[in-house]
Amino acid sequence: MKSLKIGVCGVGNVGGAVLENLTNTPEIVASNGGVQIEIIQVGARKGKSAVPYDLDVVTDLMDVAENPEIDVFVELIGGCDLARSLVKKAIENGKNVVTANKALIATHGDELFEFARNKNVQIGFEASVAGGTPVIKALREGLVANKVKWFAGILNGTTNFILTKMSVDQSSFEDALKEAQDLGLAEADPSMDVDGTDAAQKASILSALAFNTPYDFSSVSYGGIEEVSAEDISFADQLGYSVKHIAYGFIDNGTVDISVFPTFVPKDQLLSQVGQQMNALEIYCEGIGSTVYYGPGAGPRPTASAVIADLVDLSNGGWPESSKNNINNVLSKECNHKFSRYFKLDVKNEAGAIAKVSSLFAEKNVSIEALIQNEIKNNSIDDTHVPVVIISGELSDKEAISLKITLEEMTEISGLVQQLRIHNAL
Repeated sequence: MKSLKIGVCGVGNVGGAVLENLTNTPEIVASNGGVQIEIIQVGARKGKSAVPYDLDVVTDLMDVAENPEIDVFVELIGGCDLARSLVKKAIENGKNVVTANKALIATHGDELFEFARNKNVQIGFEASVAGGTPVIKALREGLVANKVKWFAGILNGTTNFILTKMSVDQSSFEDALKEAQDLGLAEADPSMDVDGTDAAQKASILSALAFNTPYDFSSVSYGGIEEVSAEDISFADQLGYSVKHIAYGFIDNGTVDISVFPTFVPKDQLLSQVGQQMNALEIYCEGIGSTVYYGPGAGPRPTASAVIADLVDLSNGGWPESSKNNINNVLSKECNHKFSRYFKLDVKNEAGAIAKVSSLFAEKNVSIEALIQNEIKNNSIDDTHVPVVIISGELSDKEAISLKITLEEMTEISGLVQQLRIHNAL
């Protein structure tokens, strides 16, 4: 049987799950993967007290990257600066690398992959996107004979869990987030999940694989779920939609748009049915059409499963080599793809106000596909304004933001206007 000697840096949720799996049930990997994985050394800044196994533990993480007995360096510390230094040191020392660090790949991927090629080693990063769902393997191997035209998906299990709880259980955002944290689906500081950063980093990685673009997280347009209200979710339900945090990638004539925003998804669409902490990705290729990948996207065990799968792949020779040479595809700094839109606004409760709003849409040459004006209750505290929802025709992000700003400047409108995308039947 083949053997693989590894060093692991990082013993948090994911690192702990990797160590637990390989220490307590090594026979599963040996039986299913045909490889005996031996943990030679563990890097833990808190020392041996952080590792409940009889393993060689060091507090200087660079010792692991330089250890000559190790075949594969497993980086699970997160962040960019130290992780980049450790990975480069490991590659310099002739080691293959496996990482779950989406920030590292999304920010420094091109540099690290080029360095690895020059040293004749490889980097496995399946665990950086969609947890235990093998979407990177699909793009690296399963779809290599096809030209990808677009992808759309739910890439963050934490935000999907929160939106599901707000929709199904009518939980508040705060209560849903706390439940996610209690279940280990969200970090103590969940900001990178809820503000969209995590999903945007993952989308940039998918773009590099699907469209042969640079690993450039800075070119992704994105927003989070913090501003999605219970009222938005209620209106979505009335109109036949669910609210999901959707990542998109499109290529058109060599220009690639990557974006992630809260989106209304029709209830008869597959992505609308993806609940709890699950992820799903639809990839559309010329010739074969759509393929769909679904599975767990949050929590340490699915991510640890992807890490170990990469280790097994490395023991079998790794992955096909790809090159970005002579590729002219470029990343757009803004998403130009057009979506129908949901606008929610508070309009003065007076004759002619709705007509003026409708006239503005006409002036902008934007169609109104639906308009909802709820009746004001007699006991309403504020009967001077009425909530109005407008479903518009297709607009780019730039056009939608411009219309939103113009609406907010109208004397007939009170407060801020909410604007969200509506998922196209792509």
